[in-house]
Amino acid sequence: MNSIEVIKTGIDVVEVLKQLKEYHKDWYIQRKGTDTLLERGYADIEVGNLQLIMGAVKKKKDFVGDSELCRPTEAYKRHTEIIKIIKREMPGREIHRCGFLLLPVDGYVGAHIDEGTYYKTRDRYHLAIAGQYQYFVGNQTIIVDPGTLLWFNNKLPHGTVNTADEPRVTFVFDMPHESG
Repeated sequence: MNSIEVIKTGIDVVEVLKQLKEYHKDWYIQRKGTDTLLERGYADIEVGNLQLIMGAVKKKKDFVGDSELCRPTEAYKRHTEIIKIIKREMPGREIHRCGFLLLPVDGYVGAHIDEGTYYKTRDRYHLAIAGQYQYFVGNQTIIVDPGTLLWFNNKLPHGTVNTADEPRVTFVFDMPHESG
């Protein structure tokens, strides 16, 4: 079984880029009093994070990877074009946690596994928005161009390297496993 599967290439992401530019300040806001997984355990990764639906916990000491709670952010209301694409490409599927990740030129995210019980019942996807990147999962590697929608097994070690001369932007999203 493949650990990375390209679902579709050539998806038009121009309108998504327009909204990212229009609402560029959304990259710098988070819900007050919250941490992302990037701050809890991956703080050394130089990644911009614009969450549309984020994980939530009942108590600050709880680990978000073990929580089933998902909460839309204020940015969710503004970034409608990406949601339209996901609903069109993955009809009838529910979007759980999701957001844009920005990786600077020459940036990389080392091998890691997404931890917690939350991931046991969900699949993880990327829709590449800008820049080209090399993505690896287990011992499988691909080059990803803007407009590529892919699934990957985030229960295996995975990571990425920005291979472009511009920041890489990808939309990362989770969906419950398909039944049947």
